[in-house]
Amino acid sequence: MTDHPRGSDNQQPAAPQGSVMKGGKRIPHGKIPERDAAILSKIEMPLYLLDLENICIVWANPRGLEFMKEDLDTFENHSCLPLPAPFSDPAHIHRLRNYLLANPDTSDRRESVTVVIDGQPTSITCVMAEQPMQDGRLGLLVQITSITTTDVSQLRIAQALLFTNSMISMYKENGELIYENPMSRLHRPKRAADLPDRFCNDRDYNAIREALKTRLQTNLVCLMKAAEGHRWHDVTARRGHDPVTGERTILVSAIDVTQRLEAEHKVRYLAHHDTLTGLPNRTHLEIAINRLLDESELNETTGAMLFIDLDRFKTINDTLGHLVGDELLVQVAKRLDAIGRDLGFVARLGGDEFVLLLSNFPDQDLVEEVAEHLRTDLSRPYEVRGHNLQITLSVGVALYPQHGRDLDTLMRKADLAMYRAKDLGRDQFCFFNTRMAEDAEERLKVENALRKALDNDEFELHYQPRLDVKTNRISGAESLLRWHHPSRGLISAGAFIDVAEETGLITTIGDWVAEQAMRQQRQWEDEGYPLTLSVNLSAAQFKREKLPERLISLSARHNVNPARIKFEITESLLLKEAPLTLRQLNTLRNANFHLEIDDFGTGYSNLGYLQRYPVSALKIDRSFISDQKRWPIMQMITQMGRLMNLSIVAEGIETLDQLAQVRSINCHEYQGFLYSPAVSANDFEHLLEQERAGSRRTYALASD
Repeated sequence: MTDHPRGSDNQQPAAPQGSVMKGGKRIPHGKIPERDAAILSKIEMPLYLLDLENICIVWANPRGLEFMKEDLDTFENHSCLPLPAPFSDPAHIHRLRNYLLANPDTSDRRESVTVVIDGQPTSITCVMAEQPMQDGRLGLLVQITSITTTDVSQLRIAQALLFTNSMISMYKENGELIYENPMSRLHRPKRAADLPDRFCNDRDYNAIREALKTRLQTNLVCLMKAAEGHRWHDVTARRGHDPVTGERTILVSAIDVTQRLEAEHKVRYLAHHDTLTGLPNRTHLEIAINRLLDESELNETTGAMLFIDLDRFKTINDTLGHLVGDELLVQVAKRLDAIGRDLGFVARLGGDEFVLLLSNFPDQDLVEEVAEHLRTDLSRPYEVRGHNLQITLSVGVALYPQHGRDLDTLMRKADLAMYRAKDLGRDQFCFFNTRMAEDAEERLKVENALRKALDNDEFELHYQPRLDVKTNRISGAESLLRWHHPSRGLISAGAFIDVAEETGLITTIGDWVAEQAMRQQRQWEDEGYPLTLSVNLSAAQFKREKLPERLISLSARHNVNPARIKFEITESLLLKEAPLTLRQLNTLRNANFHLEIDDFGTGYSNLGYLQRYPVSALKIDRSFISDQKRWPIMQMITQMGRLMNLSIVAEGIETLDQLAQVRSINCHEYQGFLYSPAVSANDFEHLLEQERAGSRRTYALASD
């Protein structure tokens, strides 16, 4: 064997170390071991050493240089040659290297590629093997075993077939592998060459075979065996013939769609499940309830929807933070799911609201047992981020088909029942009844009418006199809202204030009340009646941060001395201890407004608690006045209030005996029907005029 096609060993001088001879010239082999270069240079088939990291040819034997039409001097000067396509594609080289490393024992290390030499497309078949380089890195030794000049169109077809991302393979009718392109060879398992062995489930293979009996082509997405494990593939199978033998074949094209299907599955999961708890969401609930209702109608069975709401959950979020709140919801969801998964369908609607659908529950007593079990089990203590928490829940129950045959109806009625459970004190369950729907309808009517009341000028303020206990003269008045309802006549605020608070209308109505009271105070002040008017503020109004600024602005607009305005707040507002509320109260007090606690004694607070707040007076609830057994408590409150420099106002005085008693315990002011109910501004002016004229009774008491 010679190192040149037209020479012999005795015609060439000995090659010095570090090179081999070609036509009297040395061929450098600096990146291939000397011994290997000497041997490989004598092989008469083209040989190349590929540097896989730098993507270039670093050595070639004489036949390799001749085939590449490369000049030896050029190769000596550059020490390497660029790789022809497709070897010049880094991604291709990367896949090729990984295949060789992953399959060290394979005997089939062939690849057919097309290169362009002197402008002529040439199809070559290569055999590849690992070859160490001088620096210790692993190179790729490529030997060309066949060279064919082919029709250009055929070469392009072959090129596309060889380097497409689709796994293309041809099988005999019995499933025996005839041909596969490099992508198929790269991704199929070593021992799963034949078509039946490629499928994870025999039914998929059989389905393709059956379909091809009557159709030219069929398509199926199925699970197939791959070098990476079981993967989902979009498989297209077509009947055909072997162009070499003419035998019938099955041509298969497969695309790995695992990643796409996993992404689609994730999207579907997120669309139907709550991201926090993992429970089904409302979208999934709509699908489930339609199925359950259809089955219920078909089988003539009954069931129930349980609407679950955690009591005072917002307090946990506000005091301990949303991380604690979210973790608590996750733990609640786990308990609920453990109970409900065997009984029906559990879903989270959002926030702290959950739903449990019970199917085929014919007995209402059984539904009650489930509701009670939920209430008991979900109320057990939770350990959340170092906090030991215990919650209660309110449950509303609607039965189907008795209370509804669709999701919206059942949800609305179960929701009404849940709110009734909250109204009854929370921590209990309540079944829907028609009275709840009637009440809800009435509240909706009130809400709609309230929205029109301001525009139609239907509100009016009435004033109940507040009197000095010692002198029995009018010292001020409480401003009380009245509504001239178009059909129901004059209505007091107690009949509609809850609806106003729930709908957010209380802010607009509250601003109107404060402005009307200040305007009236200014008018009476100008007429010579320097009265102090009190105005009730709802807890809902304090949820808006600009409340003090609006009230201060109103007093300035109407030129009212803030000291002539008293704002009455509920005891429950102080019990919440909200930092925002405290800032707002201090802002009002610093502006010289007076703050009073209305209906004191009903909120179970204590006098020491009041030292944190800038209040100046307590209005003792009328229940302490009417119940003689509670007089000692009232006396104690009065004494301690005076020690704290708080004014004491007694409400609901209706008899002379009650007036005598509040005088005996040194209350400062009183109000009630004994003197006058709340009256219109004109009637109140008449009372002022009577008092000025000395014609109003002063209730001279024997105890005076």
